Amino acid sequence: MNRPSPGRRGGTLVELLVALPIASLLAVAAAATLLGGWRLVRRAASSQGSTRELRHAHATVESELRPLRARDLYTIADTAVEFDALLGVGVVCAAPNGVTDRVDVLSADPADARGISWASSLQVGDALSLWRANGDSLASLVEHRTTVRDIAWASACTASPWMAGWADRRTVRLTLSDASPSALVVGAAVAARRRTRLSLYRSGVAWFLGRRTRTGGAWDVVQPVAGPFLPPAQGGMTARLLDAAGAVTLRVADAAAVHVELRADRAPDGRLPTRRDTAAFDVVLRAESAQRRR
Repeated sequence: MNRPSPGRRGGTLVELLVALPIASLLAVAAAATLLGGWRLVRRAASSQGSTRELRHAHATVESELRPLRARDLYTIADTAVEFDALLGVGVVCAAPNGVTDRVDVLSADPADARGISWASSLQVGDALSLWRANGDSLASLVEHRTTVRDIAWASACTASPWMAGWADRRTVRLTLSDASPSALVVGAAVAARRRTRLSLYRSGVAWFLGRRTRTGGAWDVVQPVAGPFLPPAQGGMTARLLDAAGAVTLRVADAAAVHVELRADRAPDGRLPTRRDTAAFDVVLRAESAQRRR
């Protein structure tokens, strides 16, 4: 009869039957722990992603709307805000005598030696706000709103002694669509604006906040800003006008602020329990003096 070697000992069938269930329980526990950790990381990443997109959208909308006056708003809808966005501010350095439909403009930034340094280059059709004399008096100024009909580079601004400090700087010569009824004021500011729309748009199955501008009488291609957000039917974006008392108003002339709400899901793919994040904020519009309105 063969006996086992004193240095070798094998496991019995009973020991194997006991070890297998214990190993299975340990494997299930480890898998559950790993799966829970993966879900936690995924939930945190989803939450951070939606928060990041909401913050970016908030910053973009606020930066676009804050320079506006009530009259710069064009339309407000549940899923869109259309307005004349500020491109930049310049200075009228020359206005030829007897000519009220052409001005030479340079940048309001003295460090900009080349002339115009704005958010975007001027284009034909952009809106302009210039200041003209109120009759024959310079005691009060009246805003003259028009659009750009033609753009050309001009020589250095040497025609006006008021702008002698910037006489060696290159300027932009703008031809206006509507001539001013009175002389334009040299040294006064000129603001350039462009029709812009912030709205939700659909890409595939998701909705994003996009920005479009209108140049040459047509809207350009939408540029994505942030997202994804909820569909319009679920309040992905809402915009309302508020008056000075904070009440909702439908009259643009009475608007003192714009209330905007943006909503996004933390888990847009639906694999995790859906949690909704919201960014709600008011953007106060610039006030203006009644005597400066056209």
